[in-house]
Amino acid sequence: MDENNQTRKSGAVAAQAALQEIEERRLREIRRRKRRIRLAIASVVLLVLGTISTVVTLSIQTQLDFSRKADRSPDVQIAGFDGTIIKNVQGHYSQDVSLITFPKRLQGVFIAASDPGFYHHFGASLGDVTRIFSGTDVPGSTITMKVARSFFQVPDSGTVRNLEELLVALWLEARFDKDTILRSYLERAYVGSGIFGITAASRILYGVPAHEMTLHQAAVLAAAMNDPINLNPLHFPTASAHAANIVLQEMATLKMIEPEQISALSRTVPQLAPRIREDGYSQYVIDLVMDEVARRVGYTSKDLRVVTSIDTRLQSMAEDAVSEVSRLRLKPRGADQAALLSISPDGRVRAMVGGTQYDPMSRNRAWNVRHYPGRMIKILPYYYALNENPDPAQWVPDTRKEVEGWKPVNPDRQYRGQVSLRDAFARDVNTVPVELTHKFGLDNMRDFAENIGIESPLSDDIRTVVGLDAVTLPDIARLHVLSLNGGISPDVTLINAIRSTGEGQPLLYQRVVREQEKMLTDEAMLAVNSMLAGVTDPQVRLDRPFVGFGALAGRGSDAWFAGFTADLYTVVWVGNDDKSRAPAIRPDVEVASLWRLFMLDASQGFSIRSVARGTSQRLVEQDGVTDMWKRNWIDPNPPLQNAQ
Repeated sequence: MDENNQTRKSGAVAAQAALQEIEERRLREIRRRKRRIRLAIASVVLLVLGTISTVVTLSIQTQLDFSRKADRSPDVQIAGFDGTIIKNVQGHYSQDVSLITFPKRLQGVFIAASDPGFYHHFGASLGDVTRIFSGTDVPGSTITMKVARSFFQVPDSGTVRNLEELLVALWLEARFDKDTILRSYLERAYVGSGIFGITAASRILYGVPAHEMTLHQAAVLAAAMNDPINLNPLHFPTASAHAANIVLQEMATLKMIEPEQISALSRTVPQLAPRIREDGYSQYVIDLVMDEVARRVGYTSKDLRVVTSIDTRLQSMAEDAVSEVSRLRLKPRGADQAALLSISPDGRVRAMVGGTQYDPMSRNRAWNVRHYPGRMIKILPYYYALNENPDPAQWVPDTRKEVEGWKPVNPDRQYRGQVSLRDAFARDVNTVPVELTHKFGLDNMRDFAENIGIESPLSDDIRTVVGLDAVTLPDIARLHVLSLNGGISPDVTLINAIRSTGEGQPLLYQRVVREQEKMLTDEAMLAVNSMLAGVTDPQVRLDRPFVGFGALAGRGSDAWFAGFTADLYTVVWVGNDDKSRAPAIRPDVEVASLWRLFMLDASQGFSIRSVARGTSQRLVEQDGVTDMWKRNWIDPNPPLQNAQ
């Protein structure tokens, strides 16, 4: 019996062991299967990450340009729309910067101004990473991030580009030492006025080699590199000098200089000695082209060809007209400056004169200087009203009453109670634009102005619609050319295309006409043309139908005349830089004479047709009308193959 019990126990143990072995085998198979699944998942994830990394790397690599040309600065060939060479610009891009010969004290200026923690971070600050992953478009702040940005062939912004710049910055930090990155920054950073890097900037702005700059001169460049628009020392000397003083204070905080040195080194204006060759008034065009090339292409070591929309024939006429009328009629009557901007209906700049005499220290009065517009801007609420009711004979109140805290006064001090929209515009009253703006809403009017393309800020004061806020000549051009361009506000541009010279080089930029909202209805355009015909001075005669009227604004500081034929819109401004009055200047006489002198010559070669007919024909393709600017533009004289 004991033997039977022992046998049964042995059998149970054996069965249990067999079951345990079977269970262990099953668990091992499950674990083996899980390992295979995990391995497969990990392989897929690694494959996906590797593919994404490869795609991102290849995508970024195709956008980068690491080429350097230390032997000479790239040339920029600037041409008119027909291929005629306007100028070859040389020396605006810095050559090799040697940190061996560039003093440490000057290196410290740029580090203190742009990135005090440069030697202690991995390429990006915590703030950079936070901004990128939070979706903010603000670009990176460190020197390494700025260098990474300069290697991209085409400048861009946004979260994706900032993330790409971060990856390139990390690669730069892993691949190169800090001195190499700093050298690249000093070579490639944009200073303003089409100038890149310290060797070009010190030579052009100061007339000395980079290593001979004073600390304050270096601080001026360092500040301009942080904000090349608002701290350009040529155009904003006081602001740039003040920013440079702050850089010197930061250097003292970082113990790069002694605090006692700050007062001795500080300046109220930069120590400038510009070495810019003056080629007459067209130098304003060259400056603007170089600035736009910098914005659209960024740093490059390759020679460039830039084809503008400038008609060299019209440009020469504009320069001659400004010179002659200014000398004979404007300066004797107290106006030292004049500016002219002429565009085709689609917004291409055909001629531009930024002042009566070129001065590298002066801003372009025809492009980015704001002037008080007066009557020039009053058409804005009329546009809005005619879109609502396209009848220029509709009655509107012309009474002197308080509107939003202001009681408008008409220039002739007369008020008719009720007046037609057409008569109100012809009489240049202030009451009607204010009343229309109050009726439709000032916010709506400001939005309407922004949609039209007025880029200058308009205040929340209702007087903005009668000229309270200063605007630029391109703002006025966008506003007035609506009825000439089918109710669509054009992009006012100067450059048609930019490409690198040499065989197989890609087109870096080409003007593209954007699909834009029609801002005036067809009925409103007819009404506008009717209104404009009523204000055109019959004494300002051309050899073809035209529209033109003048304005005096800023209590006599700004005089205007603007108008168009079927093919060309031109606006002229006359005044003084200090906004002093020129009481002897009359918009309908002296300023009109400048406009007429240019338009008479510039219109030759165009068919004689009415403004309304020109507008309707322009909107129809293959209509037999020769308008070179309404067709797709092609470089008439592309760069030669293997050009040097």
